[in-house]
Parts: sequence; C-alpha cells; structure tokens
Amino acid sequence: MADDGTYVTIASVRRTCGIGSDVINDDDVSSTITECEPQIIRTFNTHFTPKEIIEARDGNSTYQMILNQNPVMAVRDLYINGTQEDTAHLKVYKGSGKIELANDATASTFIYGSQKVVIKYVVGFLEDSTTDTATTAASVAGTSVALAVSASTDFSADDWVEIRGMDGNIESAQVSATDTAEITVDQLVYAHVSGSTVVKLQVNEVFKKLMNIACSIALVARIVGQSYTDIVGYGLGEFRIQKGEPYTQWRETALQLTRERDRLLKMIKPRPAVM
Repeated sequence: MADDGTYVTIASVRRTCGIGSDVINDDDVSSTITECEPQIIRTFNTHFTPKEIIEARDGNSTYQMILNQNPVMAVRDLYINGTQEDTAHLKVYKGSGKIELANDATASTFIYGSQKVVIKYVVGFLEDSTTDTATTAASVAGTSVALAVSASTDFSADDWVEIRGMDGNIESAQVSATDTAEITVDQLVYAHVSGSTVVKLQVNEVFKKLMNIACSIALVARIVGQSYTDIVGYGLGEFRIQKGEPYTQWRETALQLTRERDRLLKMIKPRPAVM
C-alpha cells in the first residue's frame, strides 16, 4: 500500500490537482510527495513538525544567545562550561530563538570559550488548533507530568500542546497519554498555575496547502511529459474532428497552480538561520 507524506496525503494531492488513479497510480503519487516535501521544507529554514535539536556552541560572555533554529517551542536541557543549568532560569523568545539567563541562574553569562554551551531544544513552526482545555489544578515541572484538565476530549498520545498561564509561563510539550480529565505530557520545564490554557498544536494550514500545490505541480509536469502519444484529432477525408490538445489544458492547470503557489509563498516567510 502506498504511503502518505508527513504533511499531505495521496488523497489531498489528488483533490488539489484532479488527477485520478487511472492516470497516475498511488505509488507514483507517493514517490512524488516523498521528493517534494524535503525541498519545500528547506525553503523556509525550519521544521513544520516538532524536532529536537542539540547544539554545541561557543560561549559569548553575555547573558543572551540566539539559537541556530527557530521558532523555539521549548528548551529541554542546558550545560554551561560542563555544569547543568536549570532551564526554568531561562527566558525564551519563541519567534527569534533568543534565550536569556535570568537573575536566579547559576551562571551569569554564557561563559566564553569553544563549545562551552550545549543546549537541547525543540523547534517547530506550528499553530493553534481549535482544540483547547484548561487545567483544574496547579502542575509542577518534571517528566511524565499529569495535567488535571476540565476535558481531555480530542487530545491523544503524540499530540503537541502549548501550556499558557497567567503566571507568564509558556511552553510546549508532547502528549504521552490521556485519561478522563487528565493529559500526561513528556516534560515540563516550568510549574503552571491552575487555570492555564492547554492548546493542541497543528501543522500550519497555509503550509499544508502549499505542499499540496507543490506536489500537484510535479504531477502535472508528469502528465505533460507522458502526453506526447495522446491522440488529439481524427481525420476522415476532408473532415477532421479535434478533441482538444491535452498539453494546452494541463498548461493552464499548471499556470493556475503556480500562481496559487507563489501567493502562498508570500504568506510564509523563510525563518532566519544562524549558521
């Protein structure tokens, strides 16, 4: 059975381009998706599903540092000059990827020197879904933390969520299990007050549409390439019947898809990368 992609499915690509299985089979559509997805992702210098990154960085003798990739969903671990620093003592700027040491941090600066800083963090360009709930009790930092919530409906294992509270603590975590009025997440850096919002995260919808269109353009190019043997007209004496030129029709399809692709590309800007 042909496999769907990470961001789009065989069915969603077919729905976008209108190419049926009688023209291009599922295996070929799956192969096209596999080829296209990494190319589109590379354009934006980020990941559209959460990915854990470990960086070994040179210290800069200041209290702040910009990570190589963003948006930063959570910082999971940090060592400065071989000493573990509590990541709760960091201020994290999600969009830019900047981190700052708070006044209560053990280290006052990212100590100068070659690869003196080793940091583990999660990066991903995700957005809020319409699924959310609220915590009904305070939670503590740690691993395998069970959040008491008003409802766990529509949350499931492997989902990513963002927890936001009036204490100002905001972080993302992955769901490991759910139960009635309880959501267990893999790791929390901060404690969270009761009444914090738990929002289920999802892949950016504009990006998913862009990915469907990019795969569709590749399939249309395949159609044009194999249409040279198509019969487009018949002649009988002085009479001739023209059925239409497949290339002309697919060229118009490709044009419309390309215009939509270019429009969507303007809606998602490449992330700045520090290399």
